[in-house]
Amino acid sequence: MRILFAGSPDIAVPSLEAMAAAHEVVGVLTNPPAPSGRGLALAPTPVARRASELLPDVPILSPARLGPEERGIVAALRPELLVVYAYGKLFGPRFLALFPRGGLNVHPSLLPRWRGCAPIPYAILHRDERTGISVQRVALQMDSGDILGRPELPLTGEETTGALSEWAALEGSRLLASVVADMEAGRENAVPQDPAGATYCSAISKEDGLIDWSAAALDIHAKLRAFT
Repeated sequence: MRILFAGSPDIAVPSLEAMAAAHEVVGVLTNPPAPSGRGLALAPTPVARRASELLPDVPILSPARLGPEERGIVAALRPELLVVYAYGKLFGPRFLALFPRGGLNVHPSLLPRWRGCAPIPYAILHRDERTGISVQRVALQMDSGDILGRPELPLTGEETTGALSEWAALEGSRLLASVVADMEAGRENAVPQDPAGATYCSAISKEDGLIDWSAAALDIHAKLRAFT
């Protein structure tokens, strides 16, 4: 299948590798270079770096917005399926119309719980008893698409965001590969989300890491783990 892969941070790299191993990745969409390190020099995203090594002849697109020009570039690649893991932007209807097979999104939570951009630290902060990975259809409303796979992971209360992110990177790539294979074979089983159970998370700031030492010990412990 001809795939346009969209992703930016480290958590998405194993999924890019899984798609490249089994399918024809015709383009990679990622965020523009951003200031990084002590010198704040512009650096490409981890997905862009890995794509340049893994797929040297495949175009890497890093636009600030997805306007008519960018849609024309993507259309010329003739992708069949959009695959997304932590790209960081929402897609409009004209962009999604470029993909005959639609789009798939990997999201590191048990949707509809923790829709949004920081599901892993939020699951830890709220001391959830379980988390997981969801592969959903890309929908116009954020993280609201039908679910095609959703394995669960019990939480012990000792996990950190770093450790859970490593798990979500690998488990997400395996689940994604399985869902795309089922899609090709006509075996996909899409289950609608229950919007009544939806909860939302927002972007994390440095101020969120400030500790209120009058808070309960378990809450302080959860905050330390969430921001590690």
